[in-house]
Amino acid sequence: MPWLLLLLLPGTVLGTTFTPVTSSSSCTSGSYLDTATFSCVACDATTQDVTPDGYGCQCKAGYIRDFNTTSTTAPNPPCIACTYASDSLRLFCMTCDSTTTGFDTSTRECTCATGGLVETDQAGVTRTYKSCVTCTAGSYLSGGVCLPCNDPLMQASTSTCACNSSYTQVNGATYNDGVCLHTATTTDMQTNYPASTAYTVTYPNVVSAAGTTTSSVTSAVLERWFYEAAVKCTREAGVQWCQMLANMCVLQMYLESSAACAAWISLTAALTTNGFTGWGTGIGFLYFANTGFLDDIDGITTSYSFERTDVPYTDTLDMRLASYAFNGTFLGWHNLTTQLNLCGGEYDRVTKWTGYGHWQLIECDLDINRFVRANDTVFYDPYFVNTDGTLYPMPVIIANYRDSSNSEPMAEYDEYFFQKSYGASARLMRRFFLWDNLSGRVGSTTNSPTVVRMLNTAGILVKTQTQDPNSITPPRLVLSYSEIDITDLANSTVYNIQSQFGSAYSMTVGDGSFGDGYSFWFPIVLVSGLVLLGIRGYRWSKANRPAQATCRELRIGLGLLFRTVSHLSLIHI
Repeated sequence: MPWLLLLLLPGTVLGTTFTPVTSSSSCTSGSYLDTATFSCVACDATTQDVTPDGYGCQCKAGYIRDFNTTSTTAPNPPCIACTYASDSLRLFCMTCDSTTTGFDTSTRECTCATGGLVETDQAGVTRTYKSCVTCTAGSYLSGGVCLPCNDPLMQASTSTCACNSSYTQVNGATYNDGVCLHTATTTDMQTNYPASTAYTVTYPNVVSAAGTTTSSVTSAVLERWFYEAAVKCTREAGVQWCQMLANMCVLQMYLESSAACAAWISLTAALTTNGFTGWGTGIGFLYFANTGFLDDIDGITTSYSFERTDVPYTDTLDMRLASYAFNGTFLGWHNLTTQLNLCGGEYDRVTKWTGYGHWQLIECDLDINRFVRANDTVFYDPYFVNTDGTLYPMPVIIANYRDSSNSEPMAEYDEYFFQKSYGASARLMRRFFLWDNLSGRVGSTTNSPTVVRMLNTAGILVKTQTQDPNSITPPRLVLSYSEIDITDLANSTVYNIQSQFGSAYSMTVGDGSFGDGYSFWFPIVLVSGLVLLGIRGYRWSKANRPAQATCRELRIGLGLLFRTVSHLSLIHI
């Protein structure tokens, strides 16, 4: 079958070889790349120019497309001449009205003594004639229409926009792009946090989902927004800019040497609000001053009880989440119920952790495509709600946090989310996300991410106070994230990570370790249980005096055991 062999030979079609053109830049001037045959095709030199992307022809000024021609050999569509000018889309022929200086036959366009040409009315409808107008301040002429400059601090001439005095254009090289930032503040920011490092995001624990591993990227999100957020937060342009800067620091996993976190710390180090250093009015709160807040005995005023006769009676943990979009917009308050449990499940079952003293662990395999291909990252600040309605900012422990020596001082917790001690480099945080599909975007803020982060462990640890077991210290969230390179991972391809959510309790006993507390209480609980079981069994046997145990009586005995255990389950470490 020789014809089959011909089909299998690369670059061979029915015995005729060809050399494909790989890019439009390979074509000579006046020719475009035909993506159907991967060859160069010449545009008509009289009536057409090559399109800006190099993949077709467009009509020159004074010509419009001729859709009545059906030729398949000429570059489509061909162009025909107008008596005077043509519109910018090359669809209609137009005349020059009295505001113009007439028609220039060499350029085949209407001309203006001042201002520029417009071809639409105020509703955007194309007219039959062109007029000369001068666009108002803050707008420029493009394609026959006056358009607003990209930033309110820009002023425009006929076709360009430029920032006002004392302001510098950033994040854009053309008149319809970029923003105007205060020059002196911008210079300080660019000096202290140069662009060469300000946009870099590292992923030290990254794994590959489809064969590619990228440990750092130049983030398009930070490239677009870092300087604007940092400068505007410094200039007190609005709380949302400070919240956006905070979100960029969180995307850096609180790395204090990163530009976003370093800028945040410099802005907040001297501030104090509600008794917390680093919390500023109109700016926000990211870092606790030290880990001592884990043992704060005054912040949580709620007293818990297992007896409904106690006044006041409270047996539910009440926590709230303040949520923010990446751009700093406040999205509102939400009760913390199922958000940290990404495995799902029946609502009543997965929210049992909200009952005081309830231990819970939920595990599953999680397909990351369900989340990272979905909505953009949302950021959360957790608060504990006291019975009097006051809020206490809950500490967040990020296991992925790395200190200046590149160590992870918060990653030594056990299966109960407990870590015996924290070194000097440990930091308690405030804000977290469930997944990060923003920081890994490269080239454009709208591109799919190269690397994503996904919450793999979420634990709520409640510690009772040593002197008062009915009172607690601030509950802490313990979080850990997976970092996955999803380059070449198809949307339909399943990629699972292990995910778990749980709640646990601790009490300081002995040297303060969780293990000592367990070792101390377990024998007491066991002996108490056996004694209580013996007493119940003795009373039952005395009342019933069975001659021989039956299946029914065995069931009753087991019931006594289970009821005893259920009573003892009210005692927790």
